[in-house]
Amino acid sequence: MGVDDIEIIEPDDYHGEKDQQFSHQALIMGIMKKCGDAGCKEMRTGYFNEKADRFGNLNRIYVEDTRKMFIEAVKTAEMFMECDYDKEATAEIKKLKEDLNKIYKNFIESEKKDIENAPNLLKKQRLLTGIYHREGCLHPKLQYSQEYLEQEVDYHRKIFSALKKLTKRLNFYEEYDYEA
Repeated sequence: MGVDDIEIIEPDDYHGEKDQQFSHQALIMGIMKKCGDAGCKEMRTGYFNEKADRFGNLNRIYVEDTRKMFIEAVKTAEMFMECDYDKEATAEIKKLKEDLNKIYKNFIESEKKDIENAPNLLKKQRLLTGIYHREGCLHPKLQYSQEYLEQEVDYHRKIFSALKKLTKRLNFYEEYDYEA
């Protein structure tokens, strides 16, 4: 092929081959990378960072809860990979979610007992600050919600591990040859 054989076309008129437009494997690998990045950070609660600017105005900036960020990243990976599930992945992830749901219900029961069996003075203080039992929910100001969140992170690590095993079984790690 000589220099005279090169055809220059407009970028807007260029269309790649059909399988180059979308790669499910590349999409999944990108999502897996985000899950790995979110899981590598220190798992800490979210908080507001308050700083005064040079004019004396107070600026509140929320620093994201890295535990919730990791959980949401794994949930997103599940959502994208649901079409790839095999029987083994479906059974493993279903079991993990059932176990996590049981843990949640146990924390709800423990919180309910704690609120009901608290001394009257503590009950009054809690009611004044808006802490009371709501059926099926954990109150964010009591320790049970934080303890559950720690369990949820651990279970989502297991779910992520199941998704990684699934990608291995589906040969998502095979190499591609790219042409320029």
